[in-house]
Amino acid sequence: MHPVSTTTLGAVPTTPFTPPTPQPRHARMHECFRADIATVRLRHGGSRPIATAVIGEPVRQTAPHRRLPILAARRLFASDAPAPAADFAFFREPLKQTPALIGQWRAAAKAGSGSEAWAQFIADISERFFKGSRKQRVMDALVLSLDILPPRDRADALACVLADGVEGNAAVEEFWAFVGMERIPDADKARVAELIHRYGIGT
Repeated sequence: MHPVSTTTLGAVPTTPFTPPTPQPRHARMHECFRADIATVRLRHGGSRPIATAVIGEPVRQTAPHRRLPILAARRLFASDAPAPAADFAFFREPLKQTPALIGQWRAAAKAGSGSEAWAQFIADISERFFKGSRKQRVMDALVLSLDILPPRDRADALACVLADGVEGNAAVEEFWAFVGMERIPDADKARVAELIHRYGIGT
């Protein structure tokens, strides 16, 4: 007979049963487990392929724990920014934070597309933000950043882009619908309408 069968049940040592704590019915799976990539290090799990045997090891904290920053994409741009402007965040964001660069653009636009100031401005931003890119990309970025300029300077800037060769014309042709006359002050609307007509935009 088996040894356990000859002993009274009360003599067999047992572990008190603790019922599991139920999770709230509204809790979602992703709320029950949270991890920070700063707290674990991955290592190979023996001879098994690393894709199927990854083991987490605690890593000693060498600095105070910080939550990883999470930035909502919708907050990267002003709500009134032209829709395709997201592709030019690398230019728009530094531009918004650099008054000197905005001032250079304003002065170049007032001087006109054939001026040395305009040529220097295009050369400077091409070197800083668009190294290796075609001129078309520079013109596209300027059209989609007109909203960053003070309203009174937008007509001058648009005139310079339109007069700066086929690339400027192509940029306005493609993106004017996203910029629109509503971003132009009333005092300059007639001038801009004449420019749009003269260069055949939208025809």
